[in-house]
Amino acid sequence: MADTLHQVGLIGLLFIGLFGGAWLFQRWKLPSMLAFMIAGIAFQRFTPPLLAPIFPIIGEIAIWLLFFFIGLEYSPENLSRLSRSILKPGLIDFFLNFGVIAATAAFWVPSQEAILLGAALYPSSTAIVARLLLEYGRLASAEAELLLGLLIFEDIVGVGLLGGLTPLVQEGTFTGGLLAKVIGALVGLVALFWGLHRWIVPWVTRRFPPIGEEPVSVFLTLGLVLGVGAGGHRVGLSGALTAFLLGVLIPEGSSLYQAAEKSLLSIRELSIGLFFFALSYTIDLERLPGAEVLLWLGLSFLLKGISTFWAGRVWGLRPRTALRAALSFLPKGEFSLLFGALSAWWREVIVAVVVGSAIGGTAGFAWADRVAAKVFPRRKKPKATLP
Repeated sequence: MADTLHQVGLIGLLFIGLFGGAWLFQRWKLPSMLAFMIAGIAFQRFTPPLLAPIFPIIGEIAIWLLFFFIGLEYSPENLSRLSRSILKPGLIDFFLNFGVIAATAAFWVPSQEAILLGAALYPSSTAIVARLLLEYGRLASAEAELLLGLLIFEDIVGVGLLGGLTPLVQEGTFTGGLLAKVIGALVGLVALFWGLHRWIVPWVTRRFPPIGEEPVSVFLTLGLVLGVGAGGHRVGLSGALTAFLLGVLIPEGSSLYQAAEKSLLSIRELSIGLFFFALSYTIDLERLPGAEVLLWLGLSFLLKGISTFWAGRVWGLRPRTALRAALSFLPKGEFSLLFGALSAWWREVIVAVVVGSAIGGTAGFAWADRVAAKVFPRRKKPKATLP
């Protein structure tokens, strides 16, 4: 009993420290996730023995909660309204970043590890880019719709990659039989959730009492996330995938949707912080190769910049605006860390790339307008001459 109470007290002190670090980083105009990641790395050497067994559980729950909220934003109603014009820019983004990086890595490492590196360095961070757009007042800018559309595209592709790669990595080797088994399980899972969304959920919501204003609804929503996430983990699939599908499953505007949006808003912020903290806690700094980090960080910046500029031009943006979008879309984040955690080869490299891209990408976002104006200056109108 005494040890349990000591654990609770230490967790309380940890949360206070995480708040202080995040608050300072926000005051310095840096992403708060950097504070959580630095704390996770620092705690490797200073973790009280009582807390060591708890961190993996906290990290897994944080992942389920984070992906539930991602799924909640991408309900079928929202996805059906997503402009089809994002498809071509999204494919450019995918093939340049995932394809080129995976193909490059395949010259040195096994195909499984090359695919994991490509999956990790492909997506930008939704948490960082969306927050920077808000903080810098650029949600109404010409490129904001493109960037938000690309983030949605990347999140959907990332969830699919996570669902497929997680069981394959857990088995240790890629084989034809295992691949067929995983694909069958994923198809069955998606079919199950689609059937629930199409027939069962509408029937339940029509008969479900209105709970949007009920404070106790947090128990139901949180219980569903934990149960579904644990269930996905239990059957050998990703708990993040099943939690994401749970979020997608909840109809927009339903009482459960409103309850989740209202009662779990603060839990969402908590899950983001704990997610970055817990995954950073698992890396081994002694295995961190500096030259390799700089190589992949530089390549990821180059490819993301080229792909976003190209996507912007295809989208219809002017060169100056497309360059501003390219410089604003560099930070890596949540999906990168998840794929890094699956890799035995790249884990430390990917975490370091995420930290470097968060710092460099935030600087790129802040200076994007000035750099774009220097590269593509506005043409001066010729002065009228008197006859």
